[in-house]
Amino acid sequence: MRSSLAAGLACLLGLALPGTQAHALQFDQMTVSPTEVIVGGRGPIVKGDTDRLQRALAAVPPTQRLLGLALDSPGGNVVEGEQLAKLIRARGLPVVIPSNSKCVSACFLLLAASPRRLAASDALVGVHSASEEGEETDTALAVTTLMARVAAELGIPPAIIGKMVQTKAASVEWLTRADLVSMDVTIFDNDTPSATRQAGTSIGTQIAPGPVPAAPQPGPPPVPLPQQAINQPPPVIAPQPPAAAPTGFASGRDDRRAWNSWLAGLHGPYRDGAVFALSQFGMAMAASCYGPQGVSRGDFTSGCEAAHQRLAAVEVRLRGNPDYAAGWNGTGIGTTTAASQPIRPTEPTEAEYDGAYFCGRQVAHLLLTVFPAGDGSRRRAMFSFGPGPTSPNVPRGAFIVEGAIDLHGGEMALSPVKWVSQPGTYNWLGLSGHSTDGGRTFAGRIIDSTNQCTIFTLQRVGDRAPGR
Repeated sequence: MRSSLAAGLACLLGLALPGTQAHALQFDQMTVSPTEVIVGGRGPIVKGDTDRLQRALAAVPPTQRLLGLALDSPGGNVVEGEQLAKLIRARGLPVVIPSNSKCVSACFLLLAASPRRLAASDALVGVHSASEEGEETDTALAVTTLMARVAAELGIPPAIIGKMVQTKAASVEWLTRADLVSMDVTIFDNDTPSATRQAGTSIGTQIAPGPVPAAPQPGPPPVPLPQQAINQPPPVIAPQPPAAAPTGFASGRDDRRAWNSWLAGLHGPYRDGAVFALSQFGMAMAASCYGPQGVSRGDFTSGCEAAHQRLAAVEVRLRGNPDYAAGWNGTGIGTTTAASQPIRPTEPTEAEYDGAYFCGRQVAHLLLTVFPAGDGSRRRAMFSFGPGPTSPNVPRGAFIVEGAIDLHGGEMALSPVKWVSQPGTYNWLGLSGHSTDGGRTFAGRIIDSTNQCTIFTLQRVGDRAPGR
């Protein structure tokens, strides 16, 4: 998971629910049989909890089997939560939310990081945005963006990420059973030890101290196409293109049309699996097509695997080829070729910022190209937007913004003034934010928007600061 933003916000501790006492997570062993234990963690997340969890895991006797990590936490320090999530992901720890327990805010990252997630039917799992000492500051908005990005990399559905971003820190959006099932959480009604055994989540206890990198796991064997899908188009594996094959805008457009045509001929769970594979496309930690312990989900798994095979060649071409990416991202949303091609400035530029912004439950890519300052106090920039890893259907376009922006830190206030390329009836928007690190990053709120857009975050491209 990416943590560059977290490193710059390490002093922010306020992602706990209001009124939470700043005590650490209390880890202890719960013996459930002569050969089995569960490590329990109860309380807010504070700095140092990652080290405490490592010690608790190392203390499990080698003669006993660790069934999982049981959590009951209202959240807390976002940066520490991200570190705990990394540890859980690296160790492959099952995470369970027991009966009469809750997992809220930063704790949600710990549940999301687990490859095997369980929750009792009466457990509460909730999400909300970040706050700094109870206030929704620009720093807190940037932390919310960090949480959303980490959640996306862990394969959490965009609908749940949208709930996280849209819910103010003073409130909690409790996830429904359908929400939990959509993120592969196993819901159980019996006791916690029985649920972990039935879900096949037992793991070994020989855990080395210190951070352990996630080792690549071999995937399950290919699943043949089920009998129910015989009448559906077969999963054709697209061959890798030869070196001389066209890879520009037209090639990306044609490949997207071929994908759409294939998808349109699918039905039922087989199609659902293919759509799921597309939703995970480009994610650093894409969710598996299979159920717990690599168990096939039938037609869903077959459709998902077939889609992965078709998308493999596309992924290779997308890397480092913006023309191909523009063609691929453009044709799937009904925009014209002109509106889908990359938008490039036609005048000299002084700085460039790369980032993202949130509209409803979508995370759009944002590129802000700043033009040299003129004689007056107002500056001009080009706001270019397009699809993100979890929102492939965001159209591509650009417009000019004007206002105040201090490239060496301070305020940013930009309003839209003129379209460069407008996709359909897409509406423009403005930015109001702040930088506390000399202009390397900006974060803040979306303004002048009618699309339920909320926050943005930007990071300067390149290490060289703009000259004075």
